Amino acid sequence: MSQHIFNKRFGYVIIFIALLLIAYPLLYYAYKFYNPNLGGIDFYYYYPLYKDFDISKVEAPFNMRLVGGFFVYLLSKSGFYYDAVVSFHNENINQRIFFNAIFVNWLSVVVTLFLLFRNIYMQSKTFWFAFAMILIFLTGFGTLFFLSNPTSDGFSVLLITITYILYKQKNILIYLLYVLLLFQREFAFIIFGILAFIDFIYSKEKFYLYHFGINILLFLTYIILRKTLFYTDLYAAQIQQTTFLHSLFSIHIDLWAFCKQVFLSQNIYFLYCLVALLNYRYQLSINKKHLYTLIIFIVLTFLISRIAVANNNMSRFLYMFVPILILEMIVPELLKLKAKLPTLFS
Repeated sequence: MSQHIFNKRFGYVIIFIALLLIAYPLLYYAYKFYNPNLGGIDFYYYYPLYKDFDISKVEAPFNMRLVGGFFVYLLSKSGFYYDAVVSFHNENINQRIFFNAIFVNWLSVVVTLFLLFRNIYMQSKTFWFAFAMILIFLTGFGTLFFLSNPTSDGFSVLLITITYILYKQKNILIYLLYVLLLFQREFAFIIFGILAFIDFIYSKEKFYLYHFGINILLFLTYIILRKTLFYTDLYAAQIQQTTFLHSLFSIHIDLWAFCKQVFLSQNIYFLYCLVALLNYRYQLSINKKHLYTLIIFIVLTFLISRIAVANNNMSRFLYMFVPILILEMIVPELLKLKAKLPTLFS
């Protein structure tokens, strides 16, 4: 395929349509066979938000996932629906809302794929390289099981991806995305706080120090809002300082089940390790900045999952970083390897 086609808008339109077609089976499979009773009970907490956008009937922290929930609500009110015989049945759940919740997350995955393709292509100038990388994301464990369901992760990862792109561009629109993330996924402030902190350490630019401070303030704002306007009793222990140490050290954890759930699902993280090992094998330098970022991120993610008494959910938290892992770390390492060993990619 000629390279110049992607310098024109219609080339990207073709790619987006192709991604819709390629990813469509994922939508159909999730709608046909997904069952919230098998590890996805969060859907029941979101349901009043999707149905009536009634925050008063939703427990915290689910009552602060407003942005994606609003799109599901609007789509359901529009009458948009695909009627089919599906595995999940519950007399208290409207199938139209169930479908639209899956659809919003699926469409978010497609848009994320498109943004990844565009940015990888701009880095590599190679169509097939960019296309292969987004297929890795599409077929990743977390995309199949965390992002393609009727909860909120698919839309959250899309917002995180857009925010990361704006962050790298130092685009003023990032502040709008920060506000949206405040009412969609507070964990994003951990991600961008770490990125900004490491970037400041290595560059000494005040821009990154400023964003490190902003992310701390936004996370504290989330805590305040959750303790006041959005407070509910069910998961109140997550924001009570007196339970932090107890959650870290006193709550039993099934180590084998934890390892299976968290680490065996991180196939894209293992890909990064493989690429780093290949670079080491061929005597290319390992990017210590990336390594430190990942170590800090994984440690903090573990601590937060313990404090929130959401141990096995650590795998979901880790997957929210995957688009950044691909753009920030895997792609540059592969391009470095490609320059060193062009025959390996021929």
